[in-house]
Parts: sequence; C-alpha cells; structure tokens
Amino acid sequence: MLGIQHVVSFLLAATAVIVIPGPATLFVASAARHSARRAAQAAAGIIAGDIVLITLSGLGFAALVARWPVLLSAIKLVGAAYLAYLGVGLVRTRPADADATADEPAHAGARALWKGLAITLTNPKPLMFFGAFFAMFVAPDAPSRIASFYVLGALFELLNVAYFALVIAAIVRLRATAGFARFAAGRFNKLCGALLLGYGVVVGASALW
Repeated sequence: MLGIQHVVSFLLAATAVIVIPGPATLFVASAARHSARRAAQAAAGIIAGDIVLITLSGLGFAALVARWPVLLSAIKLVGAAYLAYLGVGLVRTRPADADATADEPAHAGARALWKGLAITLTNPKPLMFFGAFFAMFVAPDAPSRIASFYVLGALFELLNVAYFALVIAAIVRLRATAGFARFAAGRFNKLCGALLLGYGVVVGASALW
C-alpha cells in the first residue's frame, strides 16, 4: 500500500516511540500549565520541526551526518545548550509567574511555537531516527521510495498530533483541581525545567564522549 510495508508494526512502534517522555513532551506539558492555546502552539512548533527533519532525512541529510560525525557532535552541543537554557528558565519560574494564566500575553503563544521548533531542530536524535526507522517500512518494490518515506512521515505526525492533544487535555483537566493547582504553582514548571536541564546534560555529555 503506497509503497510501504508492515503498516501495523509501524504504527505500534511509532506509538511506543512517541509516548516515551522527552523534551518535547515536557515542554508541551509545561506550556499547558499556562493555557491550552500556548500548549497547542508549542506542539505545532515541535511538529513543524519534525516535518523539517523528515524532509531532510528523506533528502539524505542523515547519511551526511553519519559520514561526518563532527557535524552530529556540533548539533548535539547546540541542542544541549538550548535544552539547558529552557530548563534553567523554568526552574527559575516564580509562583507568581506560574499563576499568571489569565490575561496571557499575545506573544506568548508565538514564543512557544518558536521554542518548540528550536527544541526539535537542535535535537539530532529525530534526524537519525527518521532516516533509519522509516527506511525499514519502505517496500523494496515501492514505485517512489521518497513518496513512501513521506507517507510514513504523515502517519507518524498524525499519531504525534493525537498524543499531544491527549497530553494537553489531561493537563488542562488537572489544572482545574485544587491539588494540581497547588502543585503547579511553580513546582510543575520547576520539575519540567529540572528534567529538561537533565536532558541537556545527557545530550551534551554524549557529544563529548
């Protein structure tokens, strides 16, 4: 079908990859603490970044990175620095800032979108993943391997959209409860920030060793 094989296996494997918590999930969850709109724009930025990386992988950029490992290390260091920057910003969030969910600044959503895009584009893992993972499900007799690659990309992003929608809906629903409101008054952002900072340290260390 459309030059792809083992569709069910692909959907199951892709779902497993998507639901493993990472920087993208943490960033969207933190944005959902403020508003569903900001979280949706954060998710849109991440998905836009995925589309860029899928396109680059399809054009062979993954092979280029594999040929020159120093390029991969450079991308990792940039990504690590950006994750650490976001993490420190969230850790430093004051409770008063975290409570400012009403009267959200008009530019907050746009900033979330660009930050989401940057999180994805400075993370080399998706670039290598898309190139290697999608290739396993392109049929040997596919009329157009690049077209089949993009069909897989579209299926992956549909799952991604559904996952982010569930994350946002869950956080927004929890936000209305008293217990979560107390926890989220600064602590939720600090937790997400600490985890993002940890991811940054791990990515940076993997680039150096």
